[in-house]
Amino acid sequence: MNILVIAGHPADMFDHCGGTLYHHIQNGDHVTCAAITQGLRIHDEVIYDRFRNDFSDLSQEEIDQLIQERQKVKYSEACSACKLFGITDIRFLDYDDEILTVTASMISKVAKLIRDVKPDLVITHWPYQDDTFSNHHAVTGQLALAGITAAHGVSFNDKQAAWNVSQVAYMICPADYRSDCLTNKGKAAYINYYVDVSDVVDLKVKAIYEMKSQKYDVPGYAQKTTEVWNGNLGARIRVAYAEGFAIEYPEIGKLIPVSDHRKMLAHGNERELLEAISDYRAIQVKTE
Repeated sequence: MNILVIAGHPADMFDHCGGTLYHHIQNGDHVTCAAITQGLRIHDEVIYDRFRNDFSDLSQEEIDQLIQERQKVKYSEACSACKLFGITDIRFLDYDDEILTVTASMISKVAKLIRDVKPDLVITHWPYQDDTFSNHHAVTGQLALAGITAAHGVSFNDKQAAWNVSQVAYMICPADYRSDCLTNKGKAAYINYYVDVSDVVDLKVKAIYEMKSQKYDVPGYAQKTTEVWNGNLGARIRVAYAEGFAIEYPEIGKLIPVSDHRKMLAHGNERELLEAISDYRAIQVKTE
């Protein structure tokens, strides 16, 4: 099947769900990753450190040139990271990440992307993260949902045929399944599907390390991030590392499936289960 990841920032295309995407590619599925924003104003070390205080010494031409240079660096890092998982169809919508809002023009861009890719499954952010209206992840999730609705309607500005997405999965990070601020109270996500990514945890660490512009090359940072995120989710279901998702639409079938892993949790040896979650491989992955 065709899978489209709609991410807020370049790194989000793989750090949230790279292991899952790797499995799908190995299964013969086609994966397209798209980043809505450039991810420069908050996620680029040079831009953030240079501009957050005083940049009156720079002309507008110099500012524009630096932004273009850093965008190339950011995109190159993201592409290198995605390729570790076998992802080669990578799109950038180039939206400035100063203020990201749900607008008609942005919805149209997302809808056009969906009509072009024709995905069976769209993977995006939980649309209620933090305060829901200023958080880039939440707004991206809202844009994705609005784009999905627009994509299966008629557009007189897009010659591509309308497309209806079959399923939506929200890639869940720690900020999604807990309430970090008052405006998020009662909107935390419930993970109803886990993907065991223990077999590709080394790729996750190495991919995150590629994002040097986000300081992920700080010694131990990529390993620590993977351990406390994917290791934590894995511990919930008795595997070493996992990626969590909230599936939007209820699935349909003739039977109610029960996974082999769920049976193992019910009947397995407790010591063996604890040994499975005690694998600290992420910490041990070697980066340059």
